[in-house]
Amino acid sequence: MAAGAVLAGMAQGALAASVAASGNAFKVSGDRLEGSGFTVVPGTYTEPGGSRHPVLVVTAREARLENLCVSLLLPELLGQRMTVVVKAGTSRPVRATGLSVNADRAFGDLRLTDVSAQAFGASKDGDGPGGLSGKASRLVVHDPRFTGWQGAAGSFHLQDLDIRLKPGEHECF
Repeated sequence: MAAGAVLAGMAQGALAASVAASGNAFKVSGDRLEGSGFTVVPGTYTEPGGSRHPVLVVTAREARLENLCVSLLLPELLGQRMTVVVKAGTSRPVRATGLSVNADRAFGDLRLTDVSAQAFGASKDGDGPGGLSGKASRLVVHDPRFTGWQGAAGSFHLQDLDIRLKPGEHECF
C-alpha cells in the first residue's frame, strides 16, 4: 500500500523521482521531447557495486515527452528473462522539472535554439574525462531514443501511467 502511495505521488508530480539501473542500462523512447534549459557534459556513472560507465550528463530545467516508454531488462527471475516496462503520456505529455539523466547513447531528429558549446581538458585529479560541453535554451527531438544508467527529476508528472513486469525481452527499442 505504501508503494502505491509513493507511485501515486510521483505520478501527480508531488514527489521527486529517481531511478538507477544496477548492471543494466535502461532504455527510454517517445514520440516528441521538448523542453528548455538543456545542458550536456561528459561524466562517469559509478554503480553501487563500483562498476564505472562513461556517460553524458544531460540536464533540463523543464521537459515534456509524448508517448513515454521506459524499459529495463532484468536478470533471470524464476528461470526466465523479465522486462520492466513503464508507459505514460499517451493522452497528454509526461512533464518533468529539474531533470538529470546519465546516458551513454542518445539519438533522434534534433532541433536546438540558442546553442553554445565549449571544449575543455581533463580535470587535474583525472576524475573528469574532458571533452565538449553544450547548452541550448530550447530543444525539440522527434523520435527520441536513449539508454541511461541513472535519472532523477525534481518533479515528474506521468499521465496515463502503466507499469508492467513482462516475461521475456520487451525493450522500448
